[in-house]
Amino acid sequence: MKSSFVSKLNVTRGDETGEINLSWDSVKNAELYVIQFSTAKNRQAIKDEKSDDSKINNAGWETADIINESKYTIKGLREKKTYLFRVAAVTTSKQGPWSRTVRKEI
Repeated sequence: MKSSFVSKLNVTRGDETGEINLSWDSVKNAELYVIQFSTAKNRQAIKDEKSDDSKINNAGWETADIINESKYTIKGLREKKTYLFRVAAVTTSKQGPWSRTVRKEI
């Protein structure tokens, strides 16, 4: 299901305090996108640039929203915290793999 992989996830600060803007290349045949973030309870996964995917996958993900566009703004995040973000496309048959995980300090 390689064609449903979300690529080029971009994470930038929003205009307001505690806002993060996410955008990505739209996926052909995607009906929805699942957006998740984590406060990265496993701090070693953030600090260790060579951390393995299992640490990142167990970082306590929370679903921010499920939408049908390739951009989204998350509001109400706490300043001076580091967050992880990821997105997955959903087609008529199933959810695709998660995008690369992006770290961003608010």
